[in-house]
Amino acid sequence: MRKGKLGRLIIAGISGLIALGISTSAFASATKVIDVSQYQGNINWAKTSKVTKMAIIRVQHGGETVDTKRNVNANGAAKYGVPFGQYAFAEFTSVKDAQKEARQFYSRSNAKAKFFVLDDEKHMSGVTAAAERKYANAWVAQMRKLTNKKLILYSGEWFASTVKFDQSQFDGVWIANYSAKPKLSADLWQYSSTGRVSGISGNVDLSKILDSSAVNSWLTPNSNSINSSVTSNTTTKYYHSVPTSKQVKTLKAVNGYQDVNFKTKTGTKYTKGTSLTVKSVKKSKGGAYRFVLSNGQYISAKKTLVVTQ
Repeated sequence: MRKGKLGRLIIAGISGLIALGISTSAFASATKVIDVSQYQGNINWAKTSKVTKMAIIRVQHGGETVDTKRNVNANGAAKYGVPFGQYAFAEFTSVKDAQKEARQFYSRSNAKAKFFVLDDEKHMSGVTAAAERKYANAWVAQMRKLTNKKLILYSGEWFASTVKFDQSQFDGVWIANYSAKPKLSADLWQYSSTGRVSGISGNVDLSKILDSSAVNSWLTPNSNSINSSVTSNTTTKYYHSVPTSKQVKTLKAVNGYQDVNFKTKTGTKYTKGTSLTVKSVKKSKGGAYRFVLSNGQYISAKKTLVVTQ
């Protein structure tokens, strides 16, 4: 997301396309996931829409620099049936700054945006990794008070690896790495900053979907009402990544399993309130996320059963 840009989304299934008002013929040729800003100039959305599955549109850079094309691009994408999210490039240096930038971002966003992205990729002077995590979490908490739309983290892989964001705070993760597929857990991969797309003169960022079910879910709001104590433990069904602490606590009794698909129980049942050490996250054939414990056993990563510590 160089210069504070971002990238796209996918819609799978004929029923989903119809529900979103997108023709199946258009979908057949729509293969690009793009992120755009004022740096792309005047976009011909009539042309771009024919090859674009999803767009992510910049709204602001920091709290004070507003993208001059934010409304034009949002209206253009909406007019031609391109589902889109919007993003804010972070420059906060305190909890108060993060909360303020979140409020500014939401107030400037378009009502037709499907999801919102925190673009956190810049090292601000004097801000430690621990502080950056704290500020990012404050941004999310503020946004949860304003909207029930999905909140996505975007960052470069090097920066994200350095900061070690708590991905469980977000509803999805988008990682940039222009040389190789990210090693970090991610749903969407920004793989190029020099892509070419019909209707856009010059370069544009392109991304690939790594987890279609996760990315598809970005298009629908969370079921929680906006002001009903929305927390990171209830906004999505599963945790998708290992918590920074590598610790989880059971909210109910959960069984340990020998395999990711839960075919064979280990005979161990972890009672409510048990703290467990997690070493990785894996996904079953059915799309359910599992925590792999330090002892090699598998447990559910469902947020109604466990909570990160």
